Amino acid sequence: MEWLALGNSWFALIIPAIVLLYLLKQKAEERVVPSTLMWRKTLKNWEAVKPWEKLKRNLLLFLQLLAAVLLVLALLRLAVPTEGLTDQHTIVVIENAASMQGQEGEMTRLEKAIHAASELVEKRSGGQVMTLIEAGRQPHVLLAQSNDREELVQMLQSIKPQLGSSDTSAAMTLAAAIAANEAGSGVVWLGDGKTERLFAAKAPQGISVAFRFMQMGQFRENTSIGAFVTQPVKGGVEGLLRLDNQGTQTSSGQVYIYDGENQLLETETFSVEAGSSQTITFESLFASPVYRAVIEPQQDGLALDNERWSIPFASGIGQATLVSPQGNRFLHQALQTIGRLEVETRQQVPEDVAEARDLWVFDGVVPEQLPEGNILLIAPDREAPWLPYRGETELEQQPQAVQQEDPLLRYVDWRDVHVAKTAILDPMPGMKTLVRAGERDLIRAGIIDGRRVVIIGFDLHQSDFPLRPAFPIFMQNGINWLSPLQTVPIDEATPGDVLNLSLSAGGTNRMLTYPDGQQLPIETTGTNWLLRVPDQIGLYRLDEEAGTGRISRYFSVSIHERESDITPDFIGVETLGKPSATAATADSPLTGSRELTPWLVALALLVLFVEWRVYQRGY
Repeated sequence: MEWLALGNSWFALIIPAIVLLYLLKQKAEERVVPSTLMWRKTLKNWEAVKPWEKLKRNLLLFLQLLAAVLLVLALLRLAVPTEGLTDQHTIVVIENAASMQGQEGEMTRLEKAIHAASELVEKRSGGQVMTLIEAGRQPHVLLAQSNDREELVQMLQSIKPQLGSSDTSAAMTLAAAIAANEAGSGVVWLGDGKTERLFAAKAPQGISVAFRFMQMGQFRENTSIGAFVTQPVKGGVEGLLRLDNQGTQTSSGQVYIYDGENQLLETETFSVEAGSSQTITFESLFASPVYRAVIEPQQDGLALDNERWSIPFASGIGQATLVSPQGNRFLHQALQTIGRLEVETRQQVPEDVAEARDLWVFDGVVPEQLPEGNILLIAPDREAPWLPYRGETELEQQPQAVQQEDPLLRYVDWRDVHVAKTAILDPMPGMKTLVRAGERDLIRAGIIDGRRVVIIGFDLHQSDFPLRPAFPIFMQNGINWLSPLQTVPIDEATPGDVLNLSLSAGGTNRMLTYPDGQQLPIETTGTNWLLRVPDQIGLYRLDEEAGTGRISRYFSVSIHERESDITPDFIGVETLGKPSATAATADSPLTGSRELTPWLVALALLVLFVEWRVYQRGY
């Protein structure tokens, strides 16, 4: 037995109150009688002066006490433990993340969750309905309030593994919102209890309905490749591999290093203490465009993090063109100092705007059409189809950073910078303001027609900006952001990320090849392309044709480091006015509580009806 509302216990005072009413005697009345023949009755009335009388057997008293007890039990919300689903509407949430691919015997955690949810479908009573929610990168309602067994099972079987992280906090919010709008609802959560994704501070979240958690994970031993980097050095390539042991026991096994042709280059043994890391260095690897590291631990619960790719990167020299009719010694020196660009200087905009450069720098001149390549524009002086120029204005206030956290403004101090006047530009889609003086924008950055563009609205000669330490730092940040693909590698990504890929200026026939061999044509112009990384980990290849011929570049995708910690945990959720969150494993039956309140109220009403009939008949 369970009591779900003990705060209503004070209602039990009604029981002694009823008994007290039956103990009290009716107060005697004075009457005048013509004789003493009624002496016995008078003596009896004298005895009634006492306020209490002995409790007698009374059917009405028994029925009233029974009705009171039943109502008090209903107010205390008496419940009995039971197996299976107890709510009229059950919201089943299945967590789907990379850690749910952890192996538990013959099945993965996700497969166990689907199997357990299918068993819940089979154990439903006739009138119970279910809502299915997949807690992936974004929560997704698979099926709403259905009691069709075949439809529910088919939808469960359609769930495919996701290799990214899951937004379980959003899934919990969605489930709570659905339950709050549907009376008689309860939530059943099937997952591995990764509470760091659910609650950042491990704090339980309030929910207004019954919440039950089914633990899908038990095995916790896992060793992963935390990092794998390679770097060209004199005489070959160096590699550095970091192994992380997320388990509770010492992990040992073998490490294998392969080249891009799947040829074995190096092998090494490892032994990592529980909860620690080990670094292994490989020297003088044979040259290869890519390398693959594979580990084979003796005990391992997750295979997704046992392989990792590395792409050695050797910085090249990009082609930049500086167009400055009057010449700009400060700007030319800054570009030369950075050292990753071969700078060509011109006094006029070339007539052939289709000519491709990795970076175009326009100082005091605006091209009619955007050339091929990223663009740094300084002191625009006229309108163009892509530039809404509206004249210039003098400034009375000092520059202030609007988005100090932006990479272009990192370590840039604007406090000692003064600017005389700047260009007036209308709002431009895809461009954001980085620096402003009063209500006027001084520096903007963003994407225009697939090109990265930075616009400095003022003339460097009409400010002390080139004389301040902020200038070389800003130019370094700006060129880093505008850098051509020869000078920066493609970042490593995780499934579900949005990856900004740099493309060759003027490149054609672009193609992206997935790890499984699938190819995706890239239909875009410019030097940038946004890719939503799919649920495939491994090596990706980006091919394109440029002026120098066919260019192939690689990048790798792996699961997030936190997904390698497969240690199961319990999700604690505070239920408001409901029983505390219960937990069960996939192999144990789901237990809950079934309230008896409706039955107790109905029985109390029946007893009251019987009591009324007894009173009417005078028993």
